[in-house]
Amino acid sequence: MAAERGPAARPLRQGGRSDRLAALIIFGISALYVRYALTFQPPRFRSEALGPATFPLMIGGLMLACSAWLFFQSFRPSDAHRPTWAGYLTAAALWGLLLGYVLLFDRLGFPLSTALFLAAALRLLEIRPWWKVTLYTVIFTAGLYYAFSALDVRLPPGEWLRR
Repeated sequence: MAAERGPAARPLRQGGRSDRLAALIIFGISALYVRYALTFQPPRFRSEALGPATFPLMIGGLMLACSAWLFFQSFRPSDAHRPTWAGYLTAAALWGLLLGYVLLFDRLGFPLSTALFLAAALRLLEIRPWWKVTLYTVIFTAGLYYAFSALDVRLPPGEWLRR
C-alpha cells in the first residue's frame, strides 16, 4: 500500500544575491553621499542649529539604515514570487513620475507639483478608493510644507502664485 503524498511544498526562497548586491551598492553610494554632506559648512556669520548639512545627512543616514536592513533581510527565507513584467513597468512608471516631478517642480511650485506626484504615484500603486488617495495626498503635502516652513526652508510657490 503506497502512502499518498500531498503536493510537495516548495522550499522557501531566500531573498537572494540580487538583494544583497543592491544593498551593498546602495550602502556604498550612501556612504559617499554622507561623506560629501559632511563637507557642507555653514557660513561663519550664522549660528543656526540646523546647517546646510542637516537635511543631506538625514537622507544619507536613512539610506544607510535602509540598505543595511535590506542586506540582513536578504538572508531570511521568503515566499515572495519573482517580479513580473508588470512590476518592472510599475517601477519604470514611478521613475517617469519622479522625472516629471523634478521637471515641473519650479514651474508648478511645491504644493501643486507634490500633490500631483503623490496622487499619481498612489494611484499607480493601486491605492483605492479616491478619497484615500486624496486624504493621503493632502496630509502628506501639508505636513511637508509645514515641516519645511518650520525649518525656514523656502519652497518655490510656482509661477502661477508669483503673479
